[in-house]
Amino acid sequence: MDKRKICITTDCACDLPADILKRYDIDLMYFYIETDTGRFRDVDEITAQNVFEYVESGGRRAVSKAPLVEDFRDFFNQKLRNCDEIIHIAISSRISMCVRNSTSAAGQLGAAANRIHIFDSGHLSTGIGLLVMHAAEMAEMGYGVEEILASLERMREKVSTTFIAKNADYLYRNEKVSKTVKELCSKFSIHPVLEMKNGYLKMKTIQIGDYEKCALRYVRKTLKNTQAIDAGRVFITHAGCTVNDIKMIRREVDKLMAFDSVMVSNASATISGNSGPRTFGVLFVKK
Repeated sequence: MDKRKICITTDCACDLPADILKRYDIDLMYFYIETDTGRFRDVDEITAQNVFEYVESGGRRAVSKAPLVEDFRDFFNQKLRNCDEIIHIAISSRISMCVRNSTSAAGQLGAAANRIHIFDSGHLSTGIGLLVMHAAEMAEMGYGVEEILASLERMREKVSTTFIAKNADYLYRNEKVSKTVKELCSKFSIHPVLEMKNGYLKMKTIQIGDYEKCALRYVRKTLKNTQAIDAGRVFITHAGCTVNDIKMIRREVDKLMAFDSVMVSNASATISGNSGPRTFGVLFVKK
């Protein structure tokens, strides 16, 4: 088998659809979801819907855990058989151990460590995915590692990663907000809007009122400055949204801006377990 010069890999938290992963030949490292009943590999063994059903049936614990150092070591060893160099684009180091664990794993591979390049995306979900697709396209065009990494550095600050959650119940379960915030959100129909900022997931603002109306307001606010948005591609990434939700969101996105590609993506259990059902985001790259 001919070796590929550069192999792009990433974490399952990138939330890229299977057809895109196949198109760009991108391999994933998988997070684990730990529950009272056992530990499961995200995507392969557990989905967002499984997590929602487990919690709704009384399950108390559903915690995402980064791949272990030995997982990354085995993964990189396998990949290096078929490529000269690896660029692994990881979930933000400020919210996960992936960058640390993958860097440690590469360091255990002796001389081969120089062939593995860990890039801290500073994002999660398809915020990572946008960077991954860009890197894969550059690799296909024959760019070298240093050129790809430099381009990713520039692009990282331009990626917009935001979500609106239906309520704060799951955020509270995962210690992202206080009990008081959770109760206020439930009592007054408050929907938190979350944003990746400087590598952290933070509360950006809130929407108050009927969920459908708030969802549309979030989309309009997110895409209000269309002249500053790259029209190449946008992701609508969701956790447990209904078919009607997605149609409504897609219509609003299409009405506001003519993207070359509008992709709908299901959030992994790793991402969904922290936000809850009917969470969605509109993710894109700014100019």
